[in-house]
Amino acid sequence: VLILTGFLFSCGLYISDPDIEWILPARDYQRKDFPVSAALPINLRGTSAHAHLYEIINGRAVRLECQFDESSRDTLSWIVPGTTEAGRERQFALKFTRGKKSHGVLSINRNDTSLVISKKDKALLHYRYSIMPAPAGQSKLFERSGFIHPLYSPSGEVLTWAQPPDHYHHLGLWNPWTRVSWKGNQTDFWNLGSGQGTVRFREFVSGEAGPVYAEFSAMQDHVAFIPPRSSDFPEADSSREIIVMEEKWTVRVWNINDGYLLDFTSLIKNLMDEPISLDAYRYGGGIGYRAAPEWNSSNSAIMTSEGKTRADGDATRARWCWISGDLNDKYTGLLFMSDPGNYDFPEPMRIWPENSNGVGHQYFEFTPIREKAWILEPGKWYSQKYRIWVREGDLSPEEAEQQWLQFSGMPDHKISYLSK
Repeated sequence: VLILTGFLFSCGLYISDPDIEWILPARDYQRKDFPVSAALPINLRGTSAHAHLYEIINGRAVRLECQFDESSRDTLSWIVPGTTEAGRERQFALKFTRGKKSHGVLSINRNDTSLVISKKDKALLHYRYSIMPAPAGQSKLFERSGFIHPLYSPSGEVLTWAQPPDHYHHLGLWNPWTRVSWKGNQTDFWNLGSGQGTVRFREFVSGEAGPVYAEFSAMQDHVAFIPPRSSDFPEADSSREIIVMEEKWTVRVWNINDGYLLDFTSLIKNLMDEPISLDAYRYGGGIGYRAAPEWNSSNSAIMTSEGKTRADGDATRARWCWISGDLNDKYTGLLFMSDPGNYDFPEPMRIWPENSNGVGHQYFEFTPIREKAWILEPGKWYSQKYRIWVREGDLSPEEAEQQWLQFSGMPDHKISYLSK
């Protein structure tokens, strides 16, 4: 728990009468530059004042950047800097003032096709909200919206590939379901060329950016194309489509020193009046990643939490998967991490073999329905959460495990402060 202390008053620090003080509890593993989000006590929520956060180190108050959530202003987030050894506590204090507000390092902007998250005017990702046309000469069935591409490395290299000629339905970073059974129908939302269904962006719900993180939420519709023979939905025959599921994407980018962290949350809801099944299949759902075309079997690799590689990783389970390789003479990678609360965790994976497409192109996916179907009851929201660490340089298994522990342990920090 976060524990209030009287530390500031007994040590004569450089700030007086803080609005709240606390101790961030120790863990039994080392942490490094990790995000924290914590709810403010009720009497401090909704304030219009600016928050000034300090860490107390050897009797001195060291200023840190922090950020309120803009909608309710009831949650404060920050990055705990440096290395926190196992067993070490960290001490903090918060002071509200009418002083100058910190300028955001991260920003959100929209152009005609995409919402763009940037750091110091350098784009990190594009969320495609307008329809991307089908490739030249291909069926309009391959047009789509509601995915992330391009995703960039910290130095600006493109890490994703959308509509590659071998799989026109691959769209950078995305997550449609392959076999969805509902009311006697089965719809493939993944293989767009089948003409059974698609996923479409509907609307943005929220968006905010500041010195600690940038985040947006968007609603997406999973649209089934209904054949005229469907007697269950006569009202849909004229438009030949119906929305089977709706999905809320929330994407948050954390501003850390070594690359950046991307938190991806998908909330999906069955809109039918009876259960639907996300049928078991070797790919679909979760989070899928089609890597940049420059990566192949000679210049890229995969390492999982269980020590698997491209040679033996497909269909195995893992907490995390590190995908890396040389990109324009700079070693770059993405650490995909799965939340322990996800369906069928630790999740099975789809990993393309080393000879894919004859050159070894990279494709990776956490596939929660690989071994068993997932039944969605009507009207309920179901959650999937992932974190991606995008960075440059190699990564050891120990460093990857540390990052996953920080991610999986973050809910422990989302607890209320005690009132002063």
